[in-house]
Amino acid sequence: MNSFVDTQKRTVELPFGCKDLADALSNANREPHSKARWKLLNRLQETERYLAGLLLQPAALLYLDISIIHTPHRLQLAPLRDELCILLFIDGSDKGRMSRVRKFLHNAEISPAVDVMGNIVVIGGTSARILTYPLPVVAPDAAELITRVLREGFALTEEASLYISSNERLSLDDA
Repeated sequence: MNSFVDTQKRTVELPFGCKDLADALSNANREPHSKARWKLLNRLQETERYLAGLLLQPAALLYLDISIIHTPHRLQLAPLRDELCILLFIDGSDKGRMSRVRKFLHNAEISPAVDVMGNIVVIGGTSARILTYPLPVVAPDAAELITRVLREGFALTEEASLYISSNERLSLDDA
């Protein structure tokens, strides 16, 4: 017997839902049910067009993350209680930013779905306020609202660069 192999300690851990090794191997060869995308957008107008295209089929969108370069703030789009919402992660120490974003959304007559304080690690272990607002159901309106939040609430210029990460459910045509 090989002294390197200790049969007393060998185990086989199967992925959740697999009853045997053949089942685990067949699951490994399946296509994923979603696809992830990363994109760098260099202008807010380009961002608005890209978002409008993604939001045409909101049921296919699992999540979308918008990272504002050189800041601890970020935005996410995610379904919440059967409607697509924007989650704004704002550095808790940036009180002026929070009030600008809230004022903008209040003036746009959008009421928050959730407003909580949390100890989410943004950068350097700072706390973040998470503001959650429902988005309009019409894709161009939702995309315009998001870019207006970026412009007016986060004071981004038209030339701002943003990283966008999204994960979408695959349709039957893509599978």
